Amino acid sequence: MLLNSTICALWLWISLVCANKVALSNKDNQVCSGMYSKEDWGGKVDPFISFNLKGINNEEGLSVVVFDFKDYQHIGIEIDSQKHYICDDYAISQGVCNETHRNEFLVQKLIVDPTTGANETASSQIMTFYQKDTGMHDQRYSVKSTGYYCVVASSVSEESVSFSALVNFRNAYGQLPGAEINNLPLYGLLTIFYLVAMALYSFAFWKHKNEVLPLQKYLLAFFLFLTVEQIFIWAYYDIKNEKGNTAGTKVYMVFVSILTAGKISFSFFLLLVIALGYGVVYPKLNKKLMRRCQVLAIVNFAASVAYLIQSYLTNPESVTLWPLATLLPLGITMLGFYFWILRSMSQTLRYLQEQRQVVKLKMYKRLLSTIYFSLFVLFAGIVISSFVFLGMNNIEMVEQHWRTRFFFVEFWPSLVYYFVFVTTAFIWRPTDTSYMLACSQQLPTDPENVADFDLDDLQSLEGPSNHIDDDLNFSDDEEPPRRNSNEQRHDK
Repeated sequence: MLLNSTICALWLWISLVCANKVALSNKDNQVCSGMYSKEDWGGKVDPFISFNLKGINNEEGLSVVVFDFKDYQHIGIEIDSQKHYICDDYAISQGVCNETHRNEFLVQKLIVDPTTGANETASSQIMTFYQKDTGMHDQRYSVKSTGYYCVVASSVSEESVSFSALVNFRNAYGQLPGAEINNLPLYGLLTIFYLVAMALYSFAFWKHKNEVLPLQKYLLAFFLFLTVEQIFIWAYYDIKNEKGNTAGTKVYMVFVSILTAGKISFSFFLLLVIALGYGVVYPKLNKKLMRRCQVLAIVNFAASVAYLIQSYLTNPESVTLWPLATLLPLGITMLGFYFWILRSMSQTLRYLQEQRQVVKLKMYKRLLSTIYFSLFVLFAGIVISSFVFLGMNNIEMVEQHWRTRFFFVEFWPSLVYYFVFVTTAFIWRPTDTSYMLACSQQLPTDPENVADFDLDDLQSLEGPSNHIDDDLNFSDDEEPPRRNSNEQRHDK
């Protein structure tokens, strides 16, 4: 059977592997996956690719070829100005193959580079075979060098043939695909970063344990949640590397997705209530306003769970558009959060400016700068990766995309999130004056006297027994201490 002449272009876009093992059928007869050599990424076994034919409804069997994608031009031989892919009667009659290789893929060992005119040989082994009986093929494809490897199966019959097979892309280090293995050490490193940051924040919390605000308690609890969540994410990749994509791994993946969705939603919710002034500008928020914040967080949580589950299940090397079905609702809710946060932040800054609360104003300006910087970094990552991919041709993108996709799609946002949360938490960390910032209002003053605070509210919290000014007696030779200018303005 002749393959369509556009088969090489189709290899660029369709049906790539999402785990170590992937099903192959007549409806989806080609699959590719990035693989590392044992020298580039150590492990216990020599990496290989195996083919297991599960069933076929035709006695004529399957033609199978395994190769490094960059050698795709060596597959097929041109006969009478037309590309021919299978060694059939016509190919044998033309002398391009012999009876020994009947029904196997045609492989051209030497090709002429159209740009240089030089002869080129295949960079890696190209293995082709013909299999009629079900079961594991007796020969494995040994992976000697890091690359993007493909398996294509085709029936030699002109009639419609139904078959099913299983391809195992086995790396030296374990069951994880090559596109995901970098997540294992990177998320372990990110977990250590969270542990260090949480330890520093916990020390500040313990040092000022009698002066902490409710908001600072929430931040400490959320620090603990984020650290545990990172441990679970790292454990997910470790378990998947050891066990493969089993049913238990998928259940664990759903659990991790729920944790991550909770992190995303609560992060936006926490940032929103801070932007609205909760705990620093106002003791509490209006119940109706708080309810609207909670509803948006719940909708964002549901969209996040749907997107993350699909993200884990979707091929890490695929360019399919199906993730947009869950990405669009998530994007809408996130844009809603960003718009509301920035709008609330602007209103809070304007209020603090009018009230001349320069200390609180400085804190909110730092937070706003952090938000803008995070947006800039995220968009910069998208722009840089876009220019990198645009600078590649289709072949280069397919060969290299699987190595870097994880960083820009998955790890880069996690790294930016870490920076934003840690910066926000340390802006609002417990200090000697943080309690006064929440419970008192700074007197209107100029920026040079930013340390002057009205402590009447603090005294009122301690009860009337602490108002001892009325009990002070002064001798005839003494005068009462003079009030500073700020206190006089307060009296007025």
